[in-house]
Amino acid sequence: MKHLLFIFLFASLSVQAKVTLPAIYSNGMVLQRNQPIRIWGQADPKEKIQILFAEQKQTAKADAKGYWEVNLKALEAGGPYQLQITGKDNQISIKDILIGDVWLCSGQSNMQWVVNNVTNAEVEKKNANYSQIRTLNIPRRMELSPKDTISTTWLVCSPETVGRFSGVAYFFARKVYEETNIPIGIINSSWGGTIVETWTSLEAANTLPQKRLDRYNKNEKLSPPTEYFTRTNKEAKRNDYPSLVYNAMIHPLLSFAIKGVVWYQGENNVGNAEPYTDWLTCMISDWRNRWNSELPFYIIQLPNFDSTNKTPLWAEIRDAQRKVLTVPKTHLIVTSDLGDPHDLHPRNKQEVGMRVALQVLHHEYGRPDIVSESPMFERMEINGDKIIITFKNTGSGLEIRSRYGCLQGFTIAGEDKKFYWAQGELKDNRIVIWNPKVPNPIAVRYNWENNPDGNLYNKDGLPACLFRTDNW
Repeated sequence: MKHLLFIFLFASLSVQAKVTLPAIYSNGMVLQRNQPIRIWGQADPKEKIQILFAEQKQTAKADAKGYWEVNLKALEAGGPYQLQITGKDNQISIKDILIGDVWLCSGQSNMQWVVNNVTNAEVEKKNANYSQIRTLNIPRRMELSPKDTISTTWLVCSPETVGRFSGVAYFFARKVYEETNIPIGIINSSWGGTIVETWTSLEAANTLPQKRLDRYNKNEKLSPPTEYFTRTNKEAKRNDYPSLVYNAMIHPLLSFAIKGVVWYQGENNVGNAEPYTDWLTCMISDWRNRWNSELPFYIIQLPNFDSTNKTPLWAEIRDAQRKVLTVPKTHLIVTSDLGDPHDLHPRNKQEVGMRVALQVLHHEYGRPDIVSESPMFERMEINGDKIIITFKNTGSGLEIRSRYGCLQGFTIAGEDKKFYWAQGELKDNRIVIWNPKVPNPIAVRYNWENNPDGNLYNKDGLPACLFRTDNW
């Protein structure tokens, strides 16, 4: 996408039509390092504007509609800096600007969940003296068409403000900052109860196979939301049609350079796992195209939950998330041991954020010494009445977390497709499983439950990811 303008909500204009900046340019902001810095705003048509920033000086001339922009040279991490904009009638100064890494943290309620509500919240807030970490909390809203405006300002992390930060995003950012000393900006664009479809643009949705669109328009590509809701005489709600949340909470951000994306969503797609991989893959491609960058995506797999329902709907959505790993530069954070069987919103966001940070540090910050990946199924071998399973990402080696050495979470089946709980052992860094009721095994599953209790980890503390070898 070339030469597209995405203009944020401008400060209210006086009758003198003074030079203005988007509201996103506020004290305490973070700009992405090592990328050209774009500054834009409004003024009188043809007005000349002077821009001073970090020893760079440029001039711009507003076009016939009053729009102006400049691109400043990329900078290394650092600051604080001051941005000074001078027009013919006024001057604007934005202070305490840092150059660092900006991460978009998006999804639904478990990403939205704030530090005020996490485990040990008061202790976490008391110790939150991290002025180099800032957040931009995006207002939660939906729109029928893409919007270029947004109204919000940056918050600098402190004991007084951190309670309003996304818990997962804050703990992730804190660990990355502690390890790198690079300022971190968080853009928290999340909304509880949303489905992946509403975060995907209409244009991208229409690239999907028709079977993914038939629930909205049978045998037809999607029409603009305004037409759809007029034709169906429905009141528009955020999950009723693709693109509605994207239009209001992602589209206005596209001019702002970012480092990558942390995605924590899927709860509201439980029960509809089969199309989820296609939709999330589509959304990732969409966002990358619109930012014109091969953004890394870090996908937080849903944690254990719902111990009463025996239909493995949560396992299915976790597996759908895992399948997205075929997309380059996507990564999966396994959290099957961090949930609460009775609460959709587990309070331990610290460990979730830590696991995200481990992967980000490993892949984005040149830390090969950090073991960051969970063990993943690689292959299986059938040896008589046993199945031998090999994993990748074993780090310092596999381990069974049980005081008695008992392996949990594996089931095994034969030609009759009936699964039985497996006995097992760890041998030569591989898992060997069996069950006397299955003399000729052909398939195995691990943690294929809503609220699994599998206890296979690597010695670096990361749990093995669920898998299945059948397609029954």
